[in-house]
Amino acid sequence: MKVFVVGPSVGYSRFIEDLELVDDMKDAQVVLFTGGEDINPELYGCKKHPSTWFNTKRDQFEVESFKKVASDQLCVGICRGFQLFSAMYGGKLAQDVSGHWCGRSHSITNGKITYEITSLHHQMVYPFNLDQKDFEILYWAEGISHYYEGDGIDPKFFSMFGEPEVALFHREGLPTCLGVQGHPEMMAGSPVAKMINDLIRQNIKRCQ
Repeated sequence: MKVFVVGPSVGYSRFIEDLELVDDMKDAQVVLFTGGEDINPELYGCKKHPSTWFNTKRDQFEVESFKKVASDQLCVGICRGFQLFSAMYGGKLAQDVSGHWCGRSHSITNGKITYEITSLHHQMVYPFNLDQKDFEILYWAEGISHYYEGDGIDPKFFSMFGEPEVALFHREGLPTCLGVQGHPEMMAGSPVAKMINDLIRQNIKRCQ
C-alpha cells in the first residue's frame, strides 16, 4: 500500500499493512494526516475555547496539502487528522471533553462488534451540523465524556449518536476521508488495527 505522510511523523503509518512509503503525494494511494496539536477553530468558524491550542503554520500547511489530494486517493487521519477532515468538510469540534485524555484504551463499537483503542485527545469531532449523506460514523464510544464544550456544540447529539471514533467523510468535489480518533500506530497488529486496515483497503477501492 503506497502511503504519503503529510509532515515528518512517518511513525503514524506503522500500523498500515503492506506499507510502502512514498516521497511524492502524487504516487500515493493513501495520504495520511497525523496527530498533534489542536486545529485553529477559525477553520470551522468557531470561537476559541480556553483549552484550545494550535499551530497556525501547521494548519496552513495541512489545509494546502488537503487541497492537493486527488479524487482517486484516500485520506486517512489519525486524531488531529480526523479533526482536520471534519473542519474541511464544514463540521465542527467539541473543543474540550472529559474522559478521553486518559492515556489508556477504551471500547468503540459499531453496534455489533467492540474493539479496544487508545485514547489521547481532549477534543472531539462534531459532524452533526453536516448533511447526513456527507458522513458515516462507523464506530463510536458511549458515555465516556461527562461534558462537551465549545462554540456551536449541542451535547444531545453525542447522546443520540455516540462519540465519533471512526468515521468516513465523502462528498463530490472533496477527497474521501477515513478518520480515526484513537492511535492505531500504538497498537499495530491488534484487532482494531486490522479492522482499520480493512476499512482502508475497502475505501481505496471506493476512490478508484
